[in-house]
Amino acid sequence: MSSSTMKRYFIITLLMTLSVFFGNSQSFLNSYKKYKLENAEKIVNLNNRKKIKRFIKSHILELDTIFKAYKAKTNFDFNTADTIYLIYDAPLQSLFTSDIIIWSGKDTISYEQGFDVSSPFNPKRRTTYAPFVRKVEAPKGFIVVTERDSVVRLVSKKDFNTLNHIGDNQKNVDGGYYCIFIAYKIGRVYKFEANFPKKFVIRDIYRREN
Repeated sequence: MSSSTMKRYFIITLLMTLSVFFGNSQSFLNSYKKYKLENAEKIVNLNNRKKIKRFIKSHILELDTIFKAYKAKTNFDFNTADTIYLIYDAPLQSLFTSDIIIWSGKDTISYEQGFDVSSPFNPKRRTTYAPFVRKVEAPKGFIVVTERDSVVRLVSKKDFNTLNHIGDNQKNVDGGYYCIFIAYKIGRVYKFEANFPKKFVIRDIYRREN
């Protein structure tokens, strides 16, 4: 075998090896979609199962659009991040709309998910970007201390025990249902953990300025 032929053979072999190596690497969205759809298969009611699966596919497309826009703006790609924390805060009135926080450990996306129902028979998805910690006006001489950022800290530490008991002493009917998903890579494959705390509400605490 001539040196040029050996060189060509080596290059082809290297490219094939790299294609297999990178081909086995999972993107977050593909992994998340598979994970959610596999869980949806456990729903016994066929009609509900179909609705949930349609919603999942729509949500994945929504996340794909948001991730691409964020990457174009900051050059950070959530779709290949090693760890992603997703926090859904769904109001009691509609579990198909949520405030969503997506955090990589550094970068954060926060937005409100909903539907445009101006055409009742053809509702369209609506995404509204919202600040991670909303601005709240405080009475003069007081500052606002929000608990929302503490939820993210608890999620990042996987302190599910504390999260599961936040609502223990809350006698409210207006709280939200939190759905928490943590995705992290082991090798080149994403693994998922989930937590669904009992309903609780995030309150703004007013503290007198020093």
